[in-house]
Amino acid sequence: MQVFIDSFASNEPVAGAAVEIDTPSGILTGIETEPGVYAFAAPWITTPGSYDLAITVIADAGFDVLVGSLTIPAPPAPSVVEASAAEVLAAGVLGDLRARLTARDVSLAVVGGLGLLIGIVAMLVLRRPHRRAAAKVAVIALAVLSAAPAPGQAEVAAASAALPAPAAVTRDVAQRFPDSGLFVPKGTQRVLGIRTLLTVSEKHGRRVELPGRVIPDPNASGYVQASLEGRLVAPKGGFPQLGSMVKAGQIVAIVEPTIGAVDMADRQQQIREIEQQLELVTRRLDRGRQLSGAVAKTQIEELEIEQESLMAQRDALVSLTDISENLIAPVDGVIASGQAIAGQIASPGVTVYEIVDPDRFWVEALSYRSETLGAEAVAVFADGTTVDLAYQGTGLADQGQAVPVRFSVVGQAEGLRAGQLLRVIAATPADQEGIVVPRDAVLRGANGQLVVYVKTNAERFVQREVRVEPLDGDTVLVVAGLEVGLRVVSQGAELLNQIR
Repeated sequence: MQVFIDSFASNEPVAGAAVEIDTPSGILTGIETEPGVYAFAAPWITTPGSYDLAITVIADAGFDVLVGSLTIPAPPAPSVVEASAAEVLAAGVLGDLRARLTARDVSLAVVGGLGLLIGIVAMLVLRRPHRRAAAKVAVIALAVLSAAPAPGQAEVAAASAALPAPAAVTRDVAQRFPDSGLFVPKGTQRVLGIRTLLTVSEKHGRRVELPGRVIPDPNASGYVQASLEGRLVAPKGGFPQLGSMVKAGQIVAIVEPTIGAVDMADRQQQIREIEQQLELVTRRLDRGRQLSGAVAKTQIEELEIEQESLMAQRDALVSLTDISENLIAPVDGVIASGQAIAGQIASPGVTVYEIVDPDRFWVEALSYRSETLGAEAVAVFADGTTVDLAYQGTGLADQGQAVPVRFSVVGQAEGLRAGQLLRVIAATPADQEGIVVPRDAVLRGANGQLVVYVKTNAERFVQREVRVEPLDGDTVLVVAGLEVGLRVVSQGAELLNQIR
């Protein structure tokens, strides 16, 4: 006899315990064959009846006595298959023939010859009138001779006419009942790793769930953009690639300005006009210096200033074709997006590179209700991993009928990347009372409602419809559908839901 011993609250196997059973044949000590399974030598269980048992368990968790009764039902009486008269007659004939062949009875040859003779006579008679009556007599005689049992064979035929039906083979397997309840044997529970928890009602801070995404920290990220239009040229060492580290002030690209034919013609015309004005001013200045006694000194100074101005304008227009711009990384970080290619045209305001610090990220969520949020929050990703967040602020301008809310990532932001989608569970100042269960314990039922599995006895589970509110990344708060003191399946609920 095998006895499965599990913890009542958690359904965990009780291993390493001392187990004794007070039975009709005395006190038996169990041998642990595997964790939580104890075997007993109990030959008395082959005898039908009801036996009162007292199981004493001494384990690290404490001492307990389990009292119950074991009922061994009597085996069912073999069912009898009723045979028809034809089946009994056939069984008798076959038994007689088998016995005579085994004993090599001479009468068998006599009967066979007599039957052959009767057959010949019947054929002759059938050629004359009244052959139908003669045929009936011949057939009846043949049947009577064939069906006449030998002495002692009537009992064999009667015994073969009442044969017991084969017994049905039954197995103790998990199955689902019409009311959606489940019967799960203890052995199956061990394989599925079913664990439970006792429900307790407590007060917790109310949480709200918001959609969000990962964004770079505004204080540790930056854009590399050109201020003029031109072609990109690789700096010394080449263009940095995606994922490479750069330092603040590092040249990541060079922009060489490009000038079109029309712009070049306009610029040359401006240069010629300035040179023409410069030539006139220079001549006037030379004549004034020659007639220094007749020309006022202030007039000569004005001509000199005008000459210097025209010369500066000419030099500026001439040097525009030779000016290039160095694109510099604004912060330390990693190239997150963008790609520069030699010969690519860069336009003013267009981002060439985006640089982020891989250790500093924020999360931007969208709130569709005006609620006051607390300082703590948690981000939940699609794979179930969580990251702690700290509230930074809420915007005042709507973005698609929602208000942006920003959080900073607490601690190391390993594995995060800009643009990742997630769910933000943020705390509010309000309190809410309910029962805390793991998020994996809540399933979607056949009718679309949220359900949990409740263990009602050792091997039976039932579904309960619930209403939940978000609590954190790993647990939810059940606010309706459960009472205190129930054993809710906290691990393996998804496997239970697959039983049919």
